[in-house]
Amino acid sequence: MAVGRVRKPHGVHGELLVEILTDFPQRLAVGVSVGVGQAEPEQFFTVKSVRLHKGAWLLKLSECTRREQADSFREQYLFLPEQEREALPANYYYEHELAGLRCLLLDGREAGTVQRLEAGPAGAWLVVLQGEREVLVPFVSPIVVRVDLEQGCVLLDPPEGLLFGDAL
Repeated sequence: MAVGRVRKPHGVHGELLVEILTDFPQRLAVGVSVGVGQAEPEQFFTVKSVRLHKGAWLLKLSECTRREQADSFREQYLFLPEQEREALPANYYYEHELAGLRCLLLDGREAGTVQRLEAGPAGAWLVVLQGEREVLVPFVSPIVVRVDLEQGCVLLDPPEGLLFGDAL
């Protein structure tokens, strides 16, 4: 389960500034093993220290002692062991599960690829890459018709011209 995204190094001793992506940040504690990677854990580290700083975490991982090393983690996700899929509420998805999914319109046209999920003041947004352009798609049921993890796609029904304009 992705619980955070590394934004940048903090200081010169390998500390990381991490965006919180979970409703339960207390699960990330000293001594916990975390995976670091893009779509799934690629390397594992032990949390040496964690503290809250301006709505984000400042995290120190084992064996990360230099700013240069911390910089290599930029935009990587932090993973905790995943819960059983059946235990999750319906229509709940981990952010890392959505990243990389193809976006299709109801008529079958490709509409881009999900890059990430962003939280906004009124709800979540899918950040969809269309060529070189990013488009924000509200993650609400009339627009996001279905998420199909097995097929690797999100079916969208956006209002006419509102989100995609002349890009398609």
